[in-house]
Amino acid sequence: MDSVAAFHENLHGQVLDLLRTVGTFGRTETGGISRLAASREEQGARDHLCRWLRAHGFTVRIDPVGNIFGVLDLGDALSDRAFFCGSHLDSQPDGGNFDGALGVVCACIAALFLKDRVCRGELKPAYRYYVVTCWTGEEGARFQPSLVGSSVFTGTLDLETAWALEDADGIALKDALRDTGYRGTDDVLRPDHYLELHIEQGTRLEAVGGVIGLVETCWGADKLRVQVTGKADHTGPTPMEDRRDALLAAARVVVAAREISDAAEETLYSSVGRMELHPNSPNTVVDAATLWVEFRSASQHALEQATQAFENRLPKIAEQTGCDLAIPLREHREAIRFDATAIDHAAATLDGAGVPYLHLDTIAGHDAIRMQSVCPSTLLFVPSRDGITHSPLEFTSDADVCAGFDAMTAVLARLIARPENDRRSGQ
Repeated sequence: MDSVAAFHENLHGQVLDLLRTVGTFGRTETGGISRLAASREEQGARDHLCRWLRAHGFTVRIDPVGNIFGVLDLGDALSDRAFFCGSHLDSQPDGGNFDGALGVVCACIAALFLKDRVCRGELKPAYRYYVVTCWTGEEGARFQPSLVGSSVFTGTLDLETAWALEDADGIALKDALRDTGYRGTDDVLRPDHYLELHIEQGTRLEAVGGVIGLVETCWGADKLRVQVTGKADHTGPTPMEDRRDALLAAARVVVAAREISDAAEETLYSSVGRMELHPNSPNTVVDAATLWVEFRSASQHALEQATQAFENRLPKIAEQTGCDLAIPLREHREAIRFDATAIDHAAATLDGAGVPYLHLDTIAGHDAIRMQSVCPSTLLFVPSRDGITHSPLEFTSDADVCAGFDAMTAVLARLIARPENDRRSGQ
């Protein structure tokens, strides 16, 4: 084995080792990961990341919403521009160890690849700074909405609004960040390109034999918080006709969302992924229910029709159940297209390396979609076994992890050497 091949094999080993180490933080009895945003479990993973970055020559900066930026000065470059690469470390409750963590880990080890190429004189970067990025609250599991850190960074979400977000126990994000040591004060470089490697969270890559996904578009989403107000009563003696059962109304809301997606002329996904009930006692009629309703589609027209149809159903549900229904919070996420020039360069790189790939869209949200609003962004996928994600069964093989790392570093080397990629999209 020659020295270059041995070096790459060593990098693969470091990717797998770091990924497994990150997976020890928040490990559950089921083998899954519970590493919610700004929790003690996530703090452990973040502390380990910061130690790794500092040990490998990075300057670590933390902004007020807790985003971590490991800044590596590549030295003699064609400009003072910054190339960002990363993902997130927070998880869903009892989720998996690949969602988000894979992108952060590969971004770290990619720095070793870049330094080697620069030292060998094989790469003249057009960017002076390489920045490993770990975003806060991507999952939206503890604090809603999702993509909190990247939304604040890109100006989509106001910092004070983000700080005021509360979890189910009434703990504000601002306080949780303070308690875990990640409410920073550092100024941060602005990005000129962003690259993210992620698991697919679907089955399209696996179906064709484990290739790379080159993501072109992301579906839009409408997320609605529905508040149902009824009246508490005894579940025994209270006559059925006198009950104002918020849970009955909530059940009709769930059915309505599904019926709307089933009847849509264009592809439309819907879900009610979370519901909170009060007083949540087996002998008391529910007097309050809160539901998290989502519609997702590649078509803005389909989303508009769905949300309008959904709102039109609420007065009928109120009439049927005697409850009041309202939508106190809304989040709209536009469908977006990733930077076409970067996609062309990535495709040419993969073609030149003989790496098979598919052009894909993504239904799930990623921090890359927020970053596309301020700079060209590139999103790559690796296969997920059976498409399972947000679950202890989430899995990507070592071979696919290493293949994804190789594809990512090849694309990274090309993009980071090309000054024509430095235009700022969306500004």
